[in-house]
Amino acid sequence: MKRLTYISSFSQPLTADEVAQIGDRSVTNNTRDGLTGVLFCFNNVFYQILEGPEDALNRCYARILKDPRHKDIFCLEVENDIAQREFGDWAMKTVRLDESGDSLIRPIRTMLNSLARTHYVLERYSPHEVLTGLQKGDNPLGWTLKTSEKTILFADLFSSTTFAENLHSAAFERLLSVFYEIANRSVTENGGTISKLTGDGLMAYFKSGDAGNALNAAIEICRRLDDVRKNAKEGDPTALLYAGIGLCSGQVREGNVGSKLKYDYTLLGDSVNSAARLESVTRKVDALVVFDDSLLSRIDTPSALRGLGLYQPKGKSEHLKIYSVNYPYTRRTIDLVELKRRIVALKSERAVA
Repeated sequence: MKRLTYISSFSQPLTADEVAQIGDRSVTNNTRDGLTGVLFCFNNVFYQILEGPEDALNRCYARILKDPRHKDIFCLEVENDIAQREFGDWAMKTVRLDESGDSLIRPIRTMLNSLARTHYVLERYSPHEVLTGLQKGDNPLGWTLKTSEKTILFADLFSSTTFAENLHSAAFERLLSVFYEIANRSVTENGGTISKLTGDGLMAYFKSGDAGNALNAAIEICRRLDDVRKNAKEGDPTALLYAGIGLCSGQVREGNVGSKLKYDYTLLGDSVNSAARLESVTRKVDALVVFDDSLLSRIDTPSALRGLGLYQPKGKSEHLKIYSVNYPYTRRTIDLVELKRRIVALKSERAVA
């Protein structure tokens, strides 16, 4: 047998009658399938324990994952090969903690609130695949590296060190916040996954077949940064906010890397390294987006395609054809030396003021 414990939020507030209906339906279905357990409801949060035959439990949990009344589902624990039920006489007892005045219930309510807050935090700090695996009831610690095809996107701020040296910490933090809000939104809106934030940049990836979406995300980052620069007031550092973006498609090794002390879910391989090196090319050309044939071969040829010539990546013997897209906001219109000079000037202007 198997036991599974999960927590989830209501998609919308439910009345006491609606919760009771869920409980009644669960009793009927679980009695039919040989499942037992308990369902706690408090402050628009479900906390449920299910146990019984593995196949039946997996089918039940699959239905829960698709149930529109649930959101933010997070599997807390999976126990396989259990020999004895903990809730053998409960087909599915429903306990609505909101309505209980029992002082013994108070610690349970506190615990559920803490779990909900912890889930909220984990959502923002944990890799998407890890959260998805936990949601499905997997144990990510047991995952091994696997081969997959991805499109990798690297984005990095220009002159971030110069910004950090010449801005107050609050102004620099605001600058980073503006950049990450734009970059993260552009990636996720186009179906990408943010792998890591690097302090002044990010690495993201897109599934096989989504290379076109990756290019669209890069273009959107540039367009939105251009809007920020145009709308910045005099003396606002965001008027100098530029980022370079490199894209590459190909096979990667995906999964856990690290040790028992610390794991990181990441992507490894030549495509990852190539995307980072293509991003660095944006310092040498007037293009803010740079990619190679690995991406171009996986998308419809853009009408605004712009050839940048040949490039020899570090550590490679052959030269690669590299490309960009020819939009006003994907071209760097300022020399990097001049960009640094203007950033330094912000400090002088502030001192005079």
